[in-house]
Amino acid sequence: MLEQETVLLLTGNLFLIPSIKTAAAASGLTAASVSDVDKLMEATDLRNVPLVLIDLDMEEQVWTVALAKLRSKNPPRPFIISSGPGRNTEALSKARQMGSDAVMIRRDFFSSLQELMKSRGQSALD
Repeated sequence: MLEQETVLLLTGNLFLIPSIKTAAAASGLTAASVSDVDKLMEATDLRNVPLVLIDLDMEEQVWTVALAKLRSKNPPRPFIISSGPGRNTEALSKARQMGSDAVMIRRDFFSSLQELMKSRGQSALD
């Protein structure tokens, strides 16, 4: 039997977690949140993780290190979506430059959350 797929969310914002867990469950996924890079990387090693969501509202040092480490993982590596407020154009641009598979403003992220979960992030490329 295949291990349950898990979506990981790197965030310190407790308000984001319930929406993501609900959308994940509706798509047959579990969801877990972590607030530091070491826990994120450990979880990607121990679980079947097709999708990692990165909250760009976290301290820049946290999410930039997370992106660098995720991008350097041996295949198969998770699909990475970074999201943040539309006004934070610098962080959105930096996440794109650092290799997020998709970068979305928060409004678009939440309006397409269910489809993102179903497609394991691939719908962000459409």
